[in-house]
Amino acid sequence: MFLHVVGARPQFMKLAPLAQQFEKKGMDYDILHTGQHYDKNMSDDFFKELGIKKPDYLLDHNGKPYPELLSDMIEDISYHINQYTDVVVYGDTLSTLAGSLAASFSGKTLHHVESGLRLPSLQMPEERIRRMVDEVSDHLYCISESDAKNLSHVNGDVHVVGDIMYDNFLHREVSDSPFYGIIPYVFVTIHREENTHKKELTFIIEQLNQLSKTIDIVFPVHPRTQAAIDEYNISVEFPIHDTMSQLQTLQYINGCEYVISDSGGVPKEAYWMKKKSIVVLKDLVYPVLEEHNYCMRADYNKILRCVNNIDKLDTPSFMVKNLLGYGDAAHRITEIMNA
Repeated sequence: MFLHVVGARPQFMKLAPLAQQFEKKGMDYDILHTGQHYDKNMSDDFFKELGIKKPDYLLDHNGKPYPELLSDMIEDISYHINQYTDVVVYGDTLSTLAGSLAASFSGKTLHHVESGLRLPSLQMPEERIRRMVDEVSDHLYCISESDAKNLSHVNGDVHVVGDIMYDNFLHREVSDSPFYGIIPYVFVTIHREENTHKKELTFIIEQLNQLSKTIDIVFPVHPRTQAAIDEYNISVEFPIHDTMSQLQTLQYINGCEYVISDSGGVPKEAYWMKKKSIVVLKDLVYPVLEEHNYCMRADYNKILRCVNNIDKLDTPSFMVKNLLGYGDAAHRITEIMNA
């Protein structure tokens, strides 16, 4: 029996198509939600909207310091893990690491969905987590052949299956945003730890303030970002929005002129909706999008420079249809799991 360990918004989205395939194939599974992100808009509503059953286990690990958070999650996951043969983890959060370590030390078969992504720098916590999880995984599911090449040294079985987020995207019916066709706007998301320090976030908001004088900004603020804005008393000169559901996010991306984000998932969704994006990270999570000129990377203090050059980007097309897979990753993964 399989246990899916999730704890953050992107993981709920990756779980959804896989859970549907589990049910279609009659595979037994339970869901453990670590509580890493437990917010009405970022948890409960996402499960309902994505058609995922309620978690079988809901832990309470929101808002703790990282070392305590990781330790407590490992302990609690280990408590529940004995009745399962296989554990499935997603992406690169602390919940991913905790589930992986609990599974590894409990002798469970570990499946890592979205393996092999690599950045040159170990400064990002997500990059350290990816590498540790890949090392202990038994089955590693990659988006692309280039990701698989990064795993030539691991002991687990490596499988190229495409991007499970594309599966999820294809099953969403996206209507127009409330602003579509009324006013031009830019859709913005900022939440990475490296961008919520005082210097970096101050630069980012100051540039967005300046940009807001020429075009409207739709900025659903992440709880971490809002806390940093409040702590550092940063002046925001444009309206900000509460966190959005996945469907709302897609609606706003669908109607925007372009995207500014430090997310891994949002630039991919922009690509699938044929929108250009500026990614505010030192290293891109999905460099293939930059290689095909669908997005550009911006340092935290160079956003406006990229805005001025946004027209140099190509409008995304699907001439390269398999750039991030074919939308059948969940089927491929469950076929391997069920073999």
